[in-house]
Amino acid sequence: MGAIFVTGGTGYLGASLVSALADAGEEVVALVRDPGAAAHLDPRARRVRGDVTDPESIRRGMQGCTRAIHAAAHVRVWDRDPRRFEAVNVGGLMNVLRAAEEAALSRIVFTSSFIALGPSGGGVADEDWDPPDRRYHNLYEKTKALADRAARREARRGLPLVILYPGVIYGPGRATPGNLVGRTITDFMAGRIPGILGEGDRRICYAYVADVVEGHLAALRADVARERFILGGENRTLRELFEELERITGVPAPRRRIPYSAAKIAGRLLRWKAFLTGTEPEITDEVVEIYRQEWAYTSRRAEARLDYRMTPLKVGLEATVRSIREAGA
Repeated sequence: MGAIFVTGGTGYLGASLVSALADAGEEVVALVRDPGAAAHLDPRARRVRGDVTDPESIRRGMQGCTRAIHAAAHVRVWDRDPRRFEAVNVGGLMNVLRAAEEAALSRIVFTSSFIALGPSGGGVADEDWDPPDRRYHNLYEKTKALADRAARREARRGLPLVILYPGVIYGPGRATPGNLVGRTITDFMAGRIPGILGEGDRRICYAYVADVVEGHLAALRADVARERFILGGENRTLRELFEELERITGVPAPRRRIPYSAAKIAGRLLRWKAFLTGTEPEITDEVVEIYRQEWAYTSRRAEARLDYRMTPLKVGLEATVRSIREAGA
């Protein structure tokens, strides 16, 4: 069927996608911005140096390909150059779609994000959720939402595009910016979690990485062009997550409650410090506002159309903790 072009292959999800595609016998071409960061990439993938902000490198990489997965994104809580968010998350998407159209690819899978759909507002949202009076909390959220709108327009125009919205992805794997839960679990096991934001009662959709990878493979193969799917898992609160980790690891869950107002002050100071030092902060006041919302979603459509299956959170966390321990973290 021809090769599959993949962006974002050096990221947490992307690296797993590349390996899974190679395991399935697919020829994979990975667009690599920094060859030094691609040392862990599956050696069966053919690397093409380039960047999603460079249309010519995308065209070069797509030669001989018949399908594509666009999983690249600028996943940061802050950047000294805020223009990077739009350049990568919106401009990069459009560059990939234009090149895919020129190459007449038969299927393009776009990895969006739960955050593009917006806070679920106390309910459980689906793909058609449109939050009333939505406001964006940071540039990552805003540009992922703008990219989602652009992708929907291109699908309506006729591109054979499937849009996927993973929840908060977790599971075994490298500690990359996209592996937020992995870093949180490592900190939890080391006793570095200072407390729980607010009451820890906001639900978040946690998606096991292997499930999300299988959802992508199904989106490549199934007759679902121009459809959209949430690839999620259990909707659980931060307090429930820590209670599960306490059960698995034996490390006591944090009991201290950190008021959102205090966390926002600290986050604002860290953001100001970041402008002075150039070092990305652990958290910002904007991110605190994201955690203040609920992000609960249903994957019923993916279950019905993609045969999507969800690993129970406790099973996924056990595998993640085991992987961290084996790595000596």
